[in-house]
Amino acid sequence: MKKYSCLLLMVLLLGLTIFGGSAQAAQKSAVILPFTANVPQNMSYLAKAVPGSIQSKLQQSGALSTSLGNARAATAAEARKAMGHADYAVWGTVAVQGSLAQITVNSVNRQGKTWSKSSKTQLNALTGSLDALTQAMALESMGVNLGAGAPQAMRTPGSGVSNSGLRGGQAASSDILVNETSQQYYLNPQFRYQGASAGDSSRLRSQRLKVNMSDMAVGDFNGDGKNEVAVCDRHHLYIYTWDKDGRLKELANTLVSQTNVNFSMRAIDFNRDGAKELVLATFDEERNRPYSFFYSFKGNRLAQYAERTPYFCSVVRLPPSYSPTLVGQGWDSLRLFSPGVHIMAKSGNKFVLGERLNLPKEATAFNFCWLPNSRGGDGDKIVVLRDDERLKIFAARNPNSAIHTTMEKYSGSAVGMEHYKGMPGLGVDTNYQLPSKYFAPMRFLTADLGHTGEYVLIINKPVSTAAQFFDRYRYFPQGEIHALYWDGVGLGLKWKTRRIRGSVGQVDLADLNNDGVLDLVVGLNSSPDLGIGSRQCMIVAYPLNTQATNPNAPVDMSDFEVQPNQ
Repeated sequence: MKKYSCLLLMVLLLGLTIFGGSAQAAQKSAVILPFTANVPQNMSYLAKAVPGSIQSKLQQSGALSTSLGNARAATAAEARKAMGHADYAVWGTVAVQGSLAQITVNSVNRQGKTWSKSSKTQLNALTGSLDALTQAMALESMGVNLGAGAPQAMRTPGSGVSNSGLRGGQAASSDILVNETSQQYYLNPQFRYQGASAGDSSRLRSQRLKVNMSDMAVGDFNGDGKNEVAVCDRHHLYIYTWDKDGRLKELANTLVSQTNVNFSMRAIDFNRDGAKELVLATFDEERNRPYSFFYSFKGNRLAQYAERTPYFCSVVRLPPSYSPTLVGQGWDSLRLFSPGVHIMAKSGNKFVLGERLNLPKEATAFNFCWLPNSRGGDGDKIVVLRDDERLKIFAARNPNSAIHTTMEKYSGSAVGMEHYKGMPGLGVDTNYQLPSKYFAPMRFLTADLGHTGEYVLIINKPVSTAAQFFDRYRYFPQGEIHALYWDGVGLGLKWKTRRIRGSVGQVDLADLNNDGVLDLVVGLNSSPDLGIGSRQCMIVAYPLNTQATNPNAPVDMSDFEVQPNQ
C-alpha cells in the first residue's frame, strides 16, 4: 500500500511540473521600445512615458509579461532586432501640435507579422486614446483580452484629464492639472475643483474690511523683516499686518489725493535697504491727467518718498536680471498714453523719464511683462494684455511681431479711466460720442515655483455671465487664478485654483502670515449683490507646497485656442 502511495505522489508531482511548464511556456512576452516624440521640448518626457503607460496596461498576470527596451526603432525590421527573447516588440510615435496630439502604436511578432493603429485627439484626452490603442493591440495582435483585469485609468470627472500615468508609473495626483480630485495635490489642496475642508490650513482668510479695494500689495514696507499688506481704495492708502489670530490689524492710513483717483499700486525697494516703497499711479476723472505718488513706511509712518510726478508709473521686472524697475509713461489727451514706456530715473527728489524700452506698440506702463525663457525653451517672451483683455505674446528678440493671442480673457480689473478716442487734429465731440474705458491691468506674476526651470504666468481669470453681454460690467461674482506656461506654440494651462467667490481685485506672491511659506495672495471685493456703497474686501491666501510639484506632469490645454498674429 505504501508503494502505491509513493507512486501516486510521483505521478501528481510530474503532472504539476508538466502543467506548470506548459503554462509558463504559454505565457507571452513583449518588449516596449521608446517612442519617437515630435513634441515641444518641455514634453520630451513622452518618449519614455508613453511606453511606461503601455507596459502598465499590458502587464497581465499569467497572460503577458512586459519589459521596457532601450533601443529605438522606426521600422518593423529594427523592432525585430531589438526584440531579444520576447514574442512581440512594440514601438511608435507621438506628436503634439498646439492642443492636438496624434499617437501611433505598432507591434511585430517573431514571424514578422505587424500591427499598427493611429489616433488623433485633444492633448488632454491623450491617455484615454493610448489606453484604447493598447487594448486593441493586445486583443488583435497578441490575442490577449485585457478586459476587466487591466489597470483602470483614474479619470477626473468632467475634466477630460486621465491620471493613469503618462509618467511611467507615477501617480498623476501628485501633480495637479485641472480639477484634481484625489488626496494628493499640486502646490495646494484648494487647487482642486472641489477644494478642501475649511479647517485643513490650505487657505488663509482675513476678516472683512470696510474698504472697496482698488489694488493690493504684500511686502516688507517698514523694514522689520516681516511682510505687511497695503490696500488702497479710490483715495486712501491703508497698511495692515497679519496678526497671530488670523486677522488684519491696521497700522496706518493716509489720504493720497482728494481730487485724483487711485489707479494702480506697485511695490519696489528703491534704495535696497530691505524696506519696500509703494508706487501709486492716480488720475483726475475730468481729463485723466496722471500723477504718481511714492510712499515710504519706515518707522510705521507713511511719508512721501519722493515728489509726485506727472506720469503714469508702475513697476516691472526687466531682463536679464529681472529685478524690479520703475517705469513710466506720459499722458496724451486723445490716446490716453503717449507713445513709449520709459525707465524712470531719479533726479534729486523727483523721478523723470529715462531710457525708452523696446516694446510692442500696444504696451503701456501697466499691461506687459517679460516671461523668462523656460528650460529648453526658445527665448524670453513679452506678454501684453490687449484692450480687449486677451493676452498677446511676442518674442522678446522681435517685439514687433506677435506669435500668439489667447481666446480667453484675463485680468478683470474694475478700476478704469473713461476717455474719448479721436484722431489727432479732428478733436472729439462728446455730445454724441461714447467714451471708451481703459481698465487697470492686474499684476502680472512670473515665477518658477517648483524650481524646475519652467516659468509660469500667474493671472486672474474673471468668471461672469453678465460680462459676456455688457462690456462695462466689471464686478465679477467669481474668479480663478490661472498659471499659464509657454509650450512652444501657445499658452497652456499648468494649474488653476478652484472658483473663488467674490470679485478678484489683485493677486500677489508673498509670505502673507510670515511663517516662512510662500503664499498665493488674492484680494477680493464682495460680490455685487451687496450694492456699491456696501462693498467690502478681504484677503485670502493659499500656502504653496512647492515640494509637491512634478515637472514631468502632462498639461491640459483644452481651454485654449491658438490664434497667432491677431
